[in-house]
Amino acid sequence: MEHIATRPPTLGDRLDELMWERDETCEDVALAVGATAAAVGRWAADRLAPDPEQYEALGRYLGVGVEEVRRLVLRSQMRKVQREIRDGVGPASTRP
Repeated sequence: MEHIATRPPTLGDRLDELMWERDETCEDVALAVGATAAAVGRWAADRLAPDPEQYEALGRYLGVGVEEVRRLVLRSQMRKVQREIRDGVGPASTRP
């Protein structure tokens, strides 16, 4: 059997997965966690990190503790920086 490496999930990965499973929209999640639908959409795309004050509500929605939310957010931020470096845009770019 071939081993396939997987990357650890980000906040966006988990939100996408649960919204799909629950047939929910960004608006549904926003109502559950006290955010805007636009913010939830950016979280799901790993383009924006939620405020730390929202971690507890996100944890309840995701079914995880605050520490796991922190890990998911950190992975999201790392992915965003990697994307910026790859695309040569944003504060993480290496443009002269």
